[in-house]
Amino acid sequence: MIGPGALPRPFGRFKKRTLAYTRPRRRRSQKTRAADARHRHTEIVIFDRHPSELPIATLVPRDTRSRWVALAAAVHAWVLGRWALLRPRMVPVIAAGLCTILVIASVDYLTHPHGAPIYGTVSCSIAHG
Repeated sequence: MIGPGALPRPFGRFKKRTLAYTRPRRRRSQKTRAADARHRHTEIVIFDRHPSELPIATLVPRDTRSRWVALAAAVHAWVLGRWALLRPRMVPVIAAGLCTILVIASVDYLTHPHGAPIYGTVSCSIAHG
């Protein structure tokens, strides 16, 4: 009986990629990893052997005016963040908005009858022979 994995795999070395546009990851060699490890200077630091970030101080407004200023600054930062995302995509967004308005207008136009109604006459003759 042949079990799974018993047959030879001619392309077993290559890892399958899920998407067509993904690139295979390059692995770093052990030489470069060893060189990176050698260049770390940890002799000066006694307690911390790994790089770490310093704690971040947060200011909390107490009075009403400074709370409004903080809120305005937060809204301003939020708008700038959205604008930075939207600015390179402005032409497609304008085109999509214009097309949406035109589609809605055409649906409204086509749902209502315009002009005089057209009545046609249908004549049919059946011949018995």
